[in-house]
Amino acid sequence: MKYLLIKDKRQQQQALIDNIAEFLWNNGNEIYVRTCLDKTREYQDIINQCECIVFLNCSNDLMKSFFNDVKNVLAECTQENNILNKKFVLFFLINGVYCNAIPFPHKIFHFKELSQHELTRFFLWCEGLKLFVR
Repeated sequence: MKYLLIKDKRQQQQALIDNIAEFLWNNGNEIYVRTCLDKTREYQDIINQCECIVFLNCSNDLMKSFFNDVKNVLAECTQENNILNKKFVLFFLINGVYCNAIPFPHKIFHFKELSQHELTRFFLWCEGLKLFVR
């Protein structure tokens, strides 16, 4: 499977995105990492090829404002929005992992905080359920 990882460009949590990418890579997946959503041709080619989009946001902003920001960016381009609506999307936020399952956002894993320790718990949980394994 191909994953596009998008981290919040305002944050300095490179180790967290690296660990998510490493987990997915070690399970036989292809990984692309970007620091933001943009409309370049290269980005559109990548998003067309990827089956899953992963967002990382480490700020203390309310989740609703983050989801609203994502929806606003996606709404700017109807074609891109339609593509993303067909993709599986994961959101790594400060209190857990969410996905775009109904109801949106749907929390699939709870964090006390977004940290290396909590990511390790999430990865162990995923391994137990054989999630994200190619």
